[in-house]
Amino acid sequence: MNIFYFVLNQSKFMEKEIKNDVRGAILLHLDEIERTLAWLSDKTQIPYPTLYSVFKQRTFVLSDRNLAKINKTLDTDFIND
Repeated sequence: MNIFYFVLNQSKFMEKEIKNDVRGAILLHLDEIERTLAWLSDKTQIPYPTLYSVFKQRTFVLSDRNLAKINKTLDTDFIND
């Protein structure tokens, strides 16, 4: 029970923290539609290591070119910060 409570609280904290960033918003959207970065990589033709570096490691910023591909694939209108 304690582990579930911690995970639930951590999830809420992380959700609030990442919503302020387009990368976080995209990850939340992918989670909502039950898709993975691997799926996104396949559909956008953006190499998985690039997506992983942008979204998980956050070592790179999301380029406008890749954001356009993601928006087209997801039928969304995310805007780069």
